[in-house]
Amino acid sequence: MKKATILMLTGLATIAILLPSIAVSEDGSATPKAPAENSGTAPAAPDSEQKTPKAFSETDIVMEVNGSPITVRDVRELFTARYGREFEQIPAEQRALIEPQIQQMVMGELIEKKLLLDAADKAEIKVTPEEIDGILKEISKQLPEGTTLEKYAEAVGISLDRVRRQITEDSKVQKLYEQITADVPQTDPAAVKKYFEEHSDEFQQNESVDAAHILIGTEGITDAGQLATKEKIAKELRTELVTKKGENFAEMAKLHSDCPSKAQGGDLGEFERGQMVKEFEDAAFSQEVGAIGEVVKTPFGFHIIRVNERKEAKKLAFNEVEKDLTEKLQKEAKSHKLQDYIETLRKSAVIRNPAEEAASQPSAPATTEKPL
Repeated sequence: MKKATILMLTGLATIAILLPSIAVSEDGSATPKAPAENSGTAPAAPDSEQKTPKAFSETDIVMEVNGSPITVRDVRELFTARYGREFEQIPAEQRALIEPQIQQMVMGELIEKKLLLDAADKAEIKVTPEEIDGILKEISKQLPEGTTLEKYAEAVGISLDRVRRQITEDSKVQKLYEQITADVPQTDPAAVKKYFEEHSDEFQQNESVDAAHILIGTEGITDAGQLATKEKIAKELRTELVTKKGENFAEMAKLHSDCPSKAQGGDLGEFERGQMVKEFEDAAFSQEVGAIGEVVKTPFGFHIIRVNERKEAKKLAFNEVEKDLTEKLQKEAKSHKLQDYIETLRKSAVIRNPAEEAASQPSAPATTEKPL
């Protein structure tokens, strides 16, 4: 089943990152057009000279949907919002393998959004300034302490007006979604029970821990004296934490940790085995809940770990999953309804690639002057 797209801002999702130049096929998929020097076998031009690939700008149009443009900037922004953080963590050699598929998904989402926005406008769906302000306030709460939305937007090179426009568009799509799926019936309890019985393998709870940490980073440090100093700092911090029984853990993480999780007081959330480096994992899964563990050395540095909660591996009972499963099946039913609606919109839509169309136009014939 193709999951229908609902584009809602859950954070400041309009941070641009650099993608390779984009070529879009007639079916709406996008693939990267890397510069010749990165491709390994650069094709030669007819005159045996290498041609420099066209440089794409933020405003270049890669697709039009019912006359509404999708630009390079649109693709970059959605790429970042959906996949940016995870993509940065993937080894460089693997990125080239998955980037075309990710870009294809991004283009698919953008086409769907344009179709839904067009339908929302025809349905005269409105978003009030008060609604936009409310969402902006929620976004502001997710920013680092002391940072305003205006300063954050300026730092990442986008305007607040553009953020407001994105929120307006996404809110329109959400309202349209609610209208379209309003008549989807509530999930039958018998259907929920049947699904549970037929998909028992989906309801196995793996062993996991919820933990926080403070990292004293050592990446790039090879000097024995400097490493010893870092270890000493970590041990002194641990001593203070143990003395205060961990009550100041979040505060200490914000002040001293070299991990991005410092913004959340060192909180890493819940994770299973195999998701962390071995030294960290061994310590986290062996510690007592609430205890401040001994300093742990990993390739990233020295860690002080506190386990907040541990879940043992087990098969979940129906009453433990009934509520979440009911919500899941309800969302799937609504997604089916929305996807059917999108397919109807697509059948009557005009989706075109202006660049491809221009490239396919025959060149003007050469003219020769007739002798007098």
